[in-house]
Amino acid sequence: MNAIRIPAFWQAVLVMIGAYLLFDNIFVLINLLTGEAHSALMPKTLMVQYMVITVIAVLLYFAFDDSRWVEFKAPILSTLRDDGKALVRWSLLLLVPAIVGYTVYGMVLPTSDAPVELRQVHPAPPASVKVFNKTFDLGTLENPVREEILQTLARDEEAGWEKYQAAVTAGRDVYYQNCFYCHGDLLDGKGHYAAGFNPQPINFQDATIIPQLQESFLFWRITTGGPGLPKEGTPWNSAMPVWHEMLKEQDVWNVITFLFDYNGQVPRIWDPAVSKTVTGMKDKVLAKRAGIKGKELYQFRCEVCHGEQGMGDGIAAERMYPKPRDFSLALFKYKTTPGTTLPRDEDLFDTIKYGLPGTGMPGWGSMMTDDQIRSLLPVIKGFDFTSAWPPEGADEAAFDDEGRYTKSDFRVITDQEPQEGQITYSEESLAKGKVAFEKSCSECHGNTGRGNIMSGKQLQDDWGNRIWPRDLTKPWTWRATEARVKGEKSRETTIRNIYTRLSIGIPGTPMPAHRAVEEGNKDPVSLEDRWHIANYVYSLRETTVQPKDGPVVAGMKVAGGVPATLDDQRWSEAPAVTLQLVPNIIKADRLFTPLNDAVTVRALYDDKEIAFLLEMDDRTESRPGIEYFTELQDENLEMHPDAFAIQFPREDGYLSAPMVEKPLYRHGDAKRNTTIWYWNAGSVEPARDAVGMLLEGSGPDKKLKPRDADGSFTAQGAWQDGKWRVLMKRPRDAGNGDMVFQEGQFMPVSFANWDGSNGEVGSKHTLSTWYWLFLPPEMDVYKVYGLPIGIALLIFLAGLWLVSVQRKKR
Repeated sequence: MNAIRIPAFWQAVLVMIGAYLLFDNIFVLINLLTGEAHSALMPKTLMVQYMVITVIAVLLYFAFDDSRWVEFKAPILSTLRDDGKALVRWSLLLLVPAIVGYTVYGMVLPTSDAPVELRQVHPAPPASVKVFNKTFDLGTLENPVREEILQTLARDEEAGWEKYQAAVTAGRDVYYQNCFYCHGDLLDGKGHYAAGFNPQPINFQDATIIPQLQESFLFWRITTGGPGLPKEGTPWNSAMPVWHEMLKEQDVWNVITFLFDYNGQVPRIWDPAVSKTVTGMKDKVLAKRAGIKGKELYQFRCEVCHGEQGMGDGIAAERMYPKPRDFSLALFKYKTTPGTTLPRDEDLFDTIKYGLPGTGMPGWGSMMTDDQIRSLLPVIKGFDFTSAWPPEGADEAAFDDEGRYTKSDFRVITDQEPQEGQITYSEESLAKGKVAFEKSCSECHGNTGRGNIMSGKQLQDDWGNRIWPRDLTKPWTWRATEARVKGEKSRETTIRNIYTRLSIGIPGTPMPAHRAVEEGNKDPVSLEDRWHIANYVYSLRETTVQPKDGPVVAGMKVAGGVPATLDDQRWSEAPAVTLQLVPNIIKADRLFTPLNDAVTVRALYDDKEIAFLLEMDDRTESRPGIEYFTELQDENLEMHPDAFAIQFPREDGYLSAPMVEKPLYRHGDAKRNTTIWYWNAGSVEPARDAVGMLLEGSGPDKKLKPRDADGSFTAQGAWQDGKWRVLMKRPRDAGNGDMVFQEGQFMPVSFANWDGSNGEVGSKHTLSTWYWLFLPPEMDVYKVYGLPIGIALLIFLAGLWLVSVQRKKR
């Protein structure tokens, strides 16, 4: 039986279709192969380049052999010449120019999509690096900690393993006190501040990356950080701190040793004998950890945060907000059982498996099996010194119908299930929910739900930690209430979760249960009102611009001058984008527990000026001496004025390009300075007016230089109902070597905020890496429409000429 043979021409067509599908879905394939989420899309310009290269390669392949080339051309010539193929011929004469014209139209159509930035993720290291007052030859550098371990191991195996474990433990402590905020508890590059960085922190779990690197490479990258990147590693977005300024040399080597140990990986080692020995050690470590459960698993995965005795005092706990759970009181925030009733095992299981977004608690489901997670439950219960959990072999009569332990000092509600009687999400329900919310919830959450306390009372949890009410307009900060899976039913699921939280409360915090704790008592808030409130709370996200992918602040051109006031109606018409901010954990003085995490930006411009409106949810108006908020101030923190800043590169004639050497986003660097627009809210006592000023940055280690003589910058701000609104404006071409705000160009911009009530001042503040500012130009009709039509017409005429020539040869 003869095999089916595809003609040469159709082979070429299939190859080109396959190439297009591959290029168009390359990031989807990467997601499937690596398990990582890549949201990038193939840029149109690159797609065109790749397809042109593919077409040329296919033509060269078939043209290389005469017989293959004849076979390839045959259907083409037949279509051009044969009388019986007139319909096909005319279809192609119309279709090909249309496709080319549409492609050209897509390329010349103005877009605010962020430009492609080419950077080398793992650039080649230099020959040597000078840190810790020493010069290290990276070509010959080996991990001295590992070398010492191997030498000890050769003399005394037990002593060698002890030394190895001591180095790993020391490295673990350094990592969890400095690195896990970005690289994560799972070492997967998804720490609780990682989403605010671009590029994302490296994933140490990726078996295709870390084991391919030498320890000397990691030493170079850790010690020199983002500023240590060579030119091919730019455009200077890396947030990696310069760790040789904050850690000791021994700390760095211990961290490197810990990274490979925790992930069960081996670095690239050129010496075969040494590599074999290290691989053997790894195999022993993995064999010992295989299937670990219970107490050993807790010590390996959980102890660094929750502590040796489960009291929430691990080595990472001091710099975390909220604090890790203290298991000793058997008190848990997020559960489905009412009042002080112990949580179901399913509640604990879900928290461990799925984590708590916005905190340091990750979802362990990617690294632990369900059996391993269940093995942790008895360990967690065993830390309770109140003996609330049922002892082994407890009398069955001590449990209710749902398997909950009912010791006399715990009360169980036996009425309707928390999710019974859900009310449909509607305008009528939202109106009723607003009234009920303002009556029952506004003292803590404020009338607008932003968490601005109206009762005047400081809030603490049962452990004495200062806490703040949830900002209900920001669902990305909700710990366990937002639906885990997005889709058609996600709204209903989230609303049910809100209802459950309202009904049960959050034990250990001032958030009370809004249904009766004891059977027979009247509910503080009726079942119907709780459903209306749940619907209303869900709707509050519509009052805030939610963060989205895409780092572009797109301006809008206006007539009649840019707005001079915060209340100008044109601000509501301006496109808005919410950008995530991260605390400065890069360089001392560092901030680890921010309260403000996002800024909403709008930009309006005319031919002469540009203005920005910054909106920030902030629970307190921080101006030293302000009466009401001074009473709310944490006694352990000094109040400073709230402040905002916008930063731009300061180079003359700045032009964006695929390979741009941006300044370091923390105040620039020696070669590439920055201009900073700064506004400070002032103070009541001592009396200081709010002030706006221009500052010049020349590097993270250099003091900012005020530009006192420049009066081109104006700013104003106002706080109301838990939100700051700050207006900043300046001429588009203000001179002094500052960046000119030109239409049609992508210009780097970054933002910063100081939350004064959180003790933020100086380098202790939140900030962003570089985003893009884009001022859309007026559409060139001739270019956008004329060029595609002209090219399509030329292609059509060329096709007619080609058909005429070939028909004559018939």
